[in-house]
Amino acid sequence: MKIKYTVTTLLAIGLPLLSSCNDKNAEAKGGHEGHDHASHEGHDHGSHDGHDHGDHEGHDHGSHEGHDHAVAGPNNGRMIKESQAEFLVTDSRNVQITFFNESNEAQSPEGKTVLVLTGDRSNPVEMTFKVNGIHLVSEQTIPEGNNFPTAVEINLGGGKKFEDKFTLNLSDCPTCDNKEYACECHH
Repeated sequence: MKIKYTVTTLLAIGLPLLSSCNDKNAEAKGGHEGHDHASHEGHDHGSHDGHDHGDHEGHDHGSHEGHDHAVAGPNNGRMIKESQAEFLVTDSRNVQITFFNESNEAQSPEGKTVLVLTGDRSNPVEMTFKVNGIHLVSEQTIPEGNNFPTAVEINLGGGKKFEDKFTLNLSDCPTCDNKEYACECHH
């Protein structure tokens, strides 16, 4: 008897919540029912959070929240979010980390540690670093290949730790001087 009341109570509470999911989905899409997303002339769609962008050339995409856009560093590497550190793959396929101040002047890496995981997911390479002048340089090299999931952990000391994940695409960008992993072209 107790189970019967429990099931009835769960259904009474759960069904209205489940049936309202479609309403929330419509709100998240910004009420776009009734028009084609391929053509956007004459109106703005705000931030576009949570739906397919379709063909949106020629109008503002809003805040771009949820998109990961690289920021190139002074040496054409990739800046690691909020850490003022540049991730650069050298010609010898080592990773070089350079720390910068607000004026883009290289800073000493003393007291800072970096860990990088990259390569094939089934056999990732864990990279450790040693000080080489004003840089930290990996003791291991990037494996052969062009396109790897990469995780970077930077510890600046004093409890400041930064993490970043991106695809390490070592192809040349067709429109700028950077490799794709550090490209700012947004193509």
